[in-house]
Amino acid sequence: MALTLTTRTVAPDVTVIELDGRITLGKESSQIESFVLKALNSGGRKLVIDLSRVGYIDSTGIGIIAYCFAKIGQVGAKAAVSGAKGLVLEVFKMTHLDTVIEFFPDVEAACAVLNTPGAAA
Repeated sequence: MALTLTTRTVAPDVTVIELDGRITLGKESSQIESFVLKALNSGGRKLVIDLSRVGYIDSTGIGIIAYCFAKIGQVGAKAAVSGAKGLVLEVFKMTHLDTVIEFFPDVEAACAVLNTPGAAA
């Protein structure tokens, strides 16, 4: 299944980037960085990367997500991951990225934390 991405705005000012499919080596995965940079360049400062429809992620995908979070931090924005489950969540745990990136069960929980004053996400 090819990777597709969509963006939507929720809450008053949270940009949600929804991923659907597999995050693996290939040009589709490079779209993730483009979507994040576009959101940041448009003034977005609270981002949620929703992985609830992602069934598989490889090391390339992990690297792209880590790189995006570094870019988000460089501009002083906040971000979180929502919906990661099963093998996808396990890969983040194996790489210990779950200790530096906040994970939430769903978009609503991530938005609630991102909209809390002083949240560190």
